[in-house]
Formats: sequence, structure tokens, C-alpha cells
Amino acid sequence: MAQVRINNLDEIVAAYRVTAQYPELISAKILNCSKESVSVNSVWIQKVLERQAVIRFRQTVFSDYKMYSLTSPPTDITNELISAHSKSTKYFCVVREVESKKEIKQYLEVWSDCSLVKNYDLSALDVHGKIYADAEFGTLEWSPDETKIAYIAEKKVPKSEPFYKQKPKASADKDDLDNSDTVPGKEYDWSQDWGEQLVGKITPVLVVCDIKTDTIDVLSNIPNDVNPATATWTPDGKGVVAIGYTITSRKLGLIYCANSPSIVFSLTLDGDYDKLSSNSEQLCVRYPRFNLNGTKLVWLERLAGGPHSSCFKLISCNWSTKEISTVVDFDNKILQVNHEQLPFYGLYNQGIPSRSWLNDDKTIVLSTPQGGSIHTFAIDTESKEIHYLPITKPFHECVSVLDVCNDVMVCYKSSLNKPGQLFAIKILSTFEAYDFSNISINEISPSYSLPNSENFVVEHGYTLYNKPTTIFYGPKNNDCPLIIWPHGGPHLSSLDFFRSDIAFFVQIGFAVLFINYRGSTGLGKDYVELLIGKIGDFDVKDIYNALQSNSLWSNRKLVLFGGSHGGFLVTHLSGQYPTMFKAVCALNPVTDLITMFGSTDVPDWIITEAGYNNSEVDSLANSKDVLMKLADCSPCKNVHKVQAPTLLLLGEKDLRVPPCQGLSYYHLLKKHGVTARVLMYNDCHPLSTVAADMDSLINAALWFIKYSNSDLEK
Repeated sequence: MAQVRINNLDEIVAAYRVTAQYPELISAKILNCSKESVSVNSVWIQKVLERQAVIRFRQTVFSDYKMYSLTSPPTDITNELISAHSKSTKYFCVVREVESKKEIKQYLEVWSDCSLVKNYDLSALDVHGKIYADAEFGTLEWSPDETKIAYIAEKKVPKSEPFYKQKPKASADKDDLDNSDTVPGKEYDWSQDWGEQLVGKITPVLVVCDIKTDTIDVLSNIPNDVNPATATWTPDGKGVVAIGYTITSRKLGLIYCANSPSIVFSLTLDGDYDKLSSNSEQLCVRYPRFNLNGTKLVWLERLAGGPHSSCFKLISCNWSTKEISTVVDFDNKILQVNHEQLPFYGLYNQGIPSRSWLNDDKTIVLSTPQGGSIHTFAIDTESKEIHYLPITKPFHECVSVLDVCNDVMVCYKSSLNKPGQLFAIKILSTFEAYDFSNISINEISPSYSLPNSENFVVEHGYTLYNKPTTIFYGPKNNDCPLIIWPHGGPHLSSLDFFRSDIAFFVQIGFAVLFINYRGSTGLGKDYVELLIGKIGDFDVKDIYNALQSNSLWSNRKLVLFGGSHGGFLVTHLSGQYPTMFKAVCALNPVTDLITMFGSTDVPDWIITEAGYNNSEVDSLANSKDVLMKLADCSPCKNVHKVQAPTLLLLGEKDLRVPPCQGLSYYHLLKKHGVTARVLMYNDCHPLSTVAADMDSLINAALWFIKYSNSDLEK
């Protein structure tokens, strides 16, 4: 069998440097648009190894739909948290973080006519805590009349100090006056935050800054059991519409979890609060978006609870009557595309752009996972017709829409073998009807190619259940070692978009196989729910059966890499099929569901995936059947069978899968004489800091090279 092409450390490090250099898109917005030209502002991030940091930069391009050019050099904006243009682009606002005397201060800046016209020192004004800029809560929105800015921040809490604090006698009276809002004995009170990667985000509030009056006000009358998120202005500018996460007895982690109870609500600046989403069932709602003339509001909706990700409905609300209707339901559909039939597997948790409507004001453009890809669709909210946009071949590559203006879209396209690139896409029309089969696709950012990319292939396969469930990426006609790389979740999916970690392994001589086992998204609601109660069984068997279906895969030297639930699967696979795999690398793996229940920020995940109703299980102490099931589902059940050398990559700040999961598994491996190693990083669940990413991937490569090129060692 073939050996790994590169095994020299210097060459491995060089391969990592090459694959880590490509910038990754964060956002893009059309500034000006006509039939003849388009101007697009985009924000990117990029790893800088010399600084062990990720930088953020902005650039603007101009295109005549034939050629494009940068209007100015890229600008480093690493200290910008979040930014937004006003509707006319006259104003531009930025939330900036600046370190001052070992304190991180936030400023809200307003720019116009090439100069800074307003600068609010938010720390000094002390109206609220830190502004949120994360994907779950983050908001920065201009009002339609361009006089106000809405955002979400942490609620201001009273300062606290010890019960006894000695003070200079001469200033005691003055201090009593200055610290009238200081509460003694509260400095160690613990409060629930929103979990993994949202540490310290406890009580979000909606805030409005009026740039004419220079006032900053926290909006009132939101119920105490509702935490606002992702707000947008109402068409008349007299209030906002927002998502509200409903607080239960325990806040469960939100990151990666599109199943949390939430509502759509409206709130006027005068304090009139109204719930817009249905009262009949507990729901999870996402991405409220108004159409161009403000007559219609749409959002994604599904039942709360259950799998962390599953199918969503597209809901439409008549803004004047508040009548609600379903535009796209859960059921799979067959689309007619150029006289061929194309399955449509439903809508999933993919962000809908703030501007997403075509000029007819009834057609919304959005992207969603389909099989092992992300595709873009135009959906008529009145006729309910769904149109596939042929930007790429069905079930190949990934295309995500980012902004829509005047029937022009900005999209981001990439594949495993092709770093991401921006495109301006014109939707053409004839006789007042759109021709969705005839679109104009124009590059507006550089095209990057991986070294030796012509030697690699990306092959999508219908290996399981006659669905597009496998993706192979690697050298052509080569029997090099194959990394089996199951995705996490488990209700996520492996997709054909560019990932520097995958590219790194292929560059040094490995091939990679992804398998969208039962439970994966993008293949229908039923496919997601087939796994409930069967984790550690159906998902493991699907991976094994996919391997056995193709001798070109099963006859190679096989190694395993997976994180989170993917780590759960690779440790299961090495225990259930101990002679099949040469080596294992598990990143923050779930290994023992019983002990994880009391330590993770998503205990509902354990109960739901085991097949029980989370609301009916308060603890495991009196739940013998549940305990037995959790033990039976856990990888540590088969640890005594493991033979493959196992590398564990752990984050000491991980709240989703605490490092004790990996450490406990490590001790069991050592007890049974298995070669094992732990790398512990000062990082959280994804191990995404530059230091952790570089060290973990290079160590994993060296681990795979060592044990795929030799016999199993004990």
C-alpha cells in the first residue's frame, strides 16, 4: 500500500502554512448597484501565524460584470466588533474595542463624508454592559430614517464590593455619595449565561442610540423571561422586531443548537410589546426578515426541543393583519430544473441575509444545505414555488447568498478543492417574469487554487439510502491512507466547502472520506430523526457500511478523525471494529454520556439523543432505564477492545464537551495498554485559536503518519 507522500516535519509545517493562508469571508454588502455595475464591501478573516492571531480586514470592489477592481487596498479592522451601513450608505457605524490601561473599552462610532462625526464612549456612559457581536445575539441596525442605531448589549448590573472594605477616613463621606449604587456582598453571585462561546452573556437588552439627540436608551417592557436577539427595525422605524429566547429553569447552550425555545416579538420605542409567533406550541424561530415595502415579514420556524438541528418551515406574516401562513413546509419536494427532476430536502439553519428580496417584493432568495452541499433557491412567498438557482452543479460545491439588491445577489462559493470566492449574480427577467434558469455569474474576488489541485478529486456518492451521503476528497488513482472524518452534531452535515484543515491533510498525502450518516441534516426531516435513540448504533453502522460498499476505500490503510459527536463516533468505531483502523484522533470527544449529563451546557442533548423526552428527566439518580441506555450508547463501553493508538485533543475551556470526557477515556485506554496521548489547549470546543489549530493538526498528521506507516503498537 502507498505511504503518505510527505513525512518530513518541515514539509508538513510548510503545507500547514500554505493551507492556512487563505482568507475566509465573514460578510458582504452591495453598496451601489445598477444594470451596468456593482460595488461590494466585504469583510474577511485570515490567520497570521507570525502573530499567532486571526486578523479581520475590509475591502471594496467595483465590477462592470466583466472585470472587477479594488477601489482601495484592504484595511485591517481587527479591533472592530461589528459594523453597519445605513440604508443610503450615507452613514457607517462601528463598534470598536480599544485596550486602555489594561481595560477593554467599547466605542460606538458614526462615520459620514469621510470623517468621524460621532464617537460614544460606551464604558464612560455606563448605560449598559458590553455590546454583543456574536452570531446568536449580535445586532447593529440603522433605522429607516438613518437617525437611530439598534443593538444588543449586556444589561448593566450594580457594582459590588466586600461587606467590609477599608476606606480613607477623609474621603469616607464622599465615597458614600459616589458609590450609592454599589451593593455589598454580591460580588460572588453566580448567574447563568448562554453557554459555550457565549460566556458572560447573561441578560441581553435592546438598546437604541439616537445620533440626533445623542441619547442611548435601553428599551423597556420586554418580559423578564425573554432575552432579545437579532433585531431588525419595523418598516415605519417606530420599533423593532426581534427574536426572543424564552428562559426556562436552566439556560441551555445556544451555539450549534437551533432548537432553543424562542419567539418573534415586536416592540415599539414607546414600549408596546407584542408576540407575533404562534402561541399554540413551543417553537424555535430564526431570522425575521421584512420584504422591501414592509408589507410582509418572514422567518424560519420549527418545534422547540428535540434534535439540535432539523428541518424548518418558512413562515410568512402579513404585517398589517398579522395573519400567519406557511410558505415552505417540512415535506420533501421534487423541483423541475432544465427538464430534469431535482429533490429538495427542506430548509435548515442557514442564515437568511438581512436583504434577501428580489424586486417583485414577493420572492425571497436564501441558501440551505442539500445533501453534501449548500444550494441557493428563490422562493415565491405567494405561489410557494421553489426555484433552484443553477450557480453550481446540483449536490456539488457550496453556494451561499449574502446580500440581495436590485435583482443582484452577492454569493460566496467554495469547494473542498477550491478556496472561497465572491460572485455577483444577476437574476434576469423576461416579460416581467424571472428566468431562474438563466443567470449571469461574475467573479468579484480573486480565484485561489490549492497547490497541485489538479491532482485531487472531489467525488459525491449515493452510497447510503440512495441519497447523496458520501464525499471523497483526495489524490486521483492513489491508494494513499484514508481519513474517515465523521461530522459532529450529530444533526449537522459534512459539506463540500473549503476547509483549511481538510486541505492540509490532502496536501501532505492523505485522502478524506465524509459520510452523512442517519441523523445528518440536508436530507429531510425524517432522515434527521431516524437517529434519535440510536446513537452509537445507526450512525456507527452507516459509516462502516459505507466503507464496505466501496473496496477502493475499505482496502486502504484507514485512520479516524472526528470532533465532538464526531469524536464520539471515531472512539465507537475503534472499539466496535478494533482491527480495522490504524490510528485515531479525537477532538473534544463525547465518551461517557452519564458523566457528561451533569457537566455539559446542553444536558438535553444526552437525553434526547438517547431517545427520551428531556422535559421528563430531571436527573439520572432515579432513572435506572435512562442510565442503562446512556451506558450502552457510550464509547467507553468498548474501550477494552480498542487497539488503535489514540490521540486526544482537548480544550480546557470547553463547556460543550468538558475535557474530563477525554481524560477519563485516556485513563481507560492506558489501563488496557493502548498507546494514547493527550494534548490540552487553552481553548474552547472547536479549538479554533491559531495556536491550538496549528499544533493540533500538525500533531494529528504526525500521529497518522507514524501509525499508518507501521504496524499497530501497544
